[in-house]
Amino acid sequence: MGQRTVPGHRPMTRPRTPNTSSHAVLRIAARLGGFDAAATVARRSERCVRDWSDEATPSCPSWAQAVALDAAYRAAGGEGAPLYEAYGAQLDLRFNDLTACHAALATNLAEASREWGEAIGAATMLAVPGFSPNQALTADIELDQAETRLKGLRRLVKRFLPGAVPGKPGGAQ
Repeated sequence: MGQRTVPGHRPMTRPRTPNTSSHAVLRIAARLGGFDAAATVARRSERCVRDWSDEATPSCPSWAQAVALDAAYRAAGGEGAPLYEAYGAQLDLRFNDLTACHAALATNLAEASREWGEAIGAATMLAVPGFSPNQALTADIELDQAETRLKGLRRLVKRFLPGAVPGKPGGAQ
């Protein structure tokens, strides 16, 4: 995590997470010469821009403000576009989470299918006259394992439902 100071202001002692909008706003303010200059570009108060640079504050620049701030950053000699780059990094993280959730779903489906097949196979043996107590115990164990896998699969599938909690694995975020 990098620390930056904004000219004309007390040093920033709180580290910012790279590739976040708060870190990007801090980089822009430092390049422009302070939060007051960034506030002028964004047409917001200095306090508002300071809040944008605070990870604990959920607010961030609008699309138009982000474009204006990135353009001013570049015009002041900065390389790249910090808010645009932060957006891209966050998009990549979210997409990777989504891809991982689909992979987890496929794995869980395969495991639940295997357990269910073993449970049905073991329980079917009880339909044959002369089954042993060991076969009945095996069927019970296999059904318990299948039930456990299906419960885990259900928990994962619920994460894909609309309204799933953001930040939790799942497809519907």
